Amino acid sequence: MVRRKERLAVFVVLALAFVGAPALADPFIIEAPQPESQFQTIFGMRYWYGLGNTSKDLYGLNRDTLNSRLTYDHVQSHSLEAFMRMDHSSGLFWKGYAGGGLLTGGQLQDEDFPPAISPYSSTTSTLQNQSLGYFSFDVGGALVRGRGFRLDAFVGYHFLHQRVKAFGCQQTASNPVVCAGGISTDVAGIVEDDTWHALRLGLNADIPLGDRFRLNVEGVWLPYVSLVGTDNHLLRLSLPVPIREDGNAQGYQAEAVVSYRYSELVNFGVGARYWHMQSRGTAHFEDVGGVPQPLDFKANNYGVFLQGSYRFLTF
Repeated sequence: MVRRKERLAVFVVLALAFVGAPALADPFIIEAPQPESQFQTIFGMRYWYGLGNTSKDLYGLNRDTLNSRLTYDHVQSHSLEAFMRMDHSSGLFWKGYAGGGLLTGGQLQDEDFPPAISPYSSTTSTLQNQSLGYFSFDVGGALVRGRGFRLDAFVGYHFLHQRVKAFGCQQTASNPVVCAGGISTDVAGIVEDDTWHALRLGLNADIPLGDRFRLNVEGVWLPYVSLVGTDNHLLRLSLPVPIREDGNAQGYQAEAVVSYRYSELVNFGVGARYWHMQSRGTAHFEDVGGVPQPLDFKANNYGVFLQGSYRFLTF
């Protein structure tokens, strides 16, 4: 009789479990573990208001004599940029950005020095019809990962193309020959077209600033920078074709972003960046019957940007 009651009690418990009685069903339900996200992807857009300058020193047969210096200064730019980062749960990641826009202002100062020319000459021109394009791609991994904090190391590649066009010419020194009487700003005088390639080695820190704000700081060393460009003096009849320019050296880049977490998936931010690249190389006047001449370049691009991003989770 007792065994029959025991079997009946077991049958009732099982029946209640299968029909969903809350108090008795929980001990019999085993929930399958939810898979963790292996990949996290962030995609966003930026508007970058930039400033910049490029200068180049042209020497004689060696760097003991400076023949001329061209300085493209107060250059303003407006760029639209897309960026992306994908992280794996192991700590590995890849990231990159690509953008382009217009260089909308600026001035060229073109200086010529004795003994190549006498007396000293300095002319100014306005910059118009300019363009800017760039992208970077990096791969790396986490060095330190803490509660809301992360320090990464990475290696990558950077590309930058700039084209500036100078119009008009006004003599601001005492030379009576160069730009004598002035040249109208409707007349194009010089076109500089430069492409930079660089190897990137960097560190990136992501730091919480309270509940919804974060600071992301990045420092990059450019151990190898290569320049390939052309200089076209449109009004100089002795130079009928653009002069090839090349060289290599080093540089650095820095960037900082303060972001606000609008929701679990959406962020907005404001940031600033600075790029510096330089090269020591050659102006190839042998292409027009002359001899190669040493040439040094320096280029700086900097400014502030606004951004918005969306975070995706991929299993």
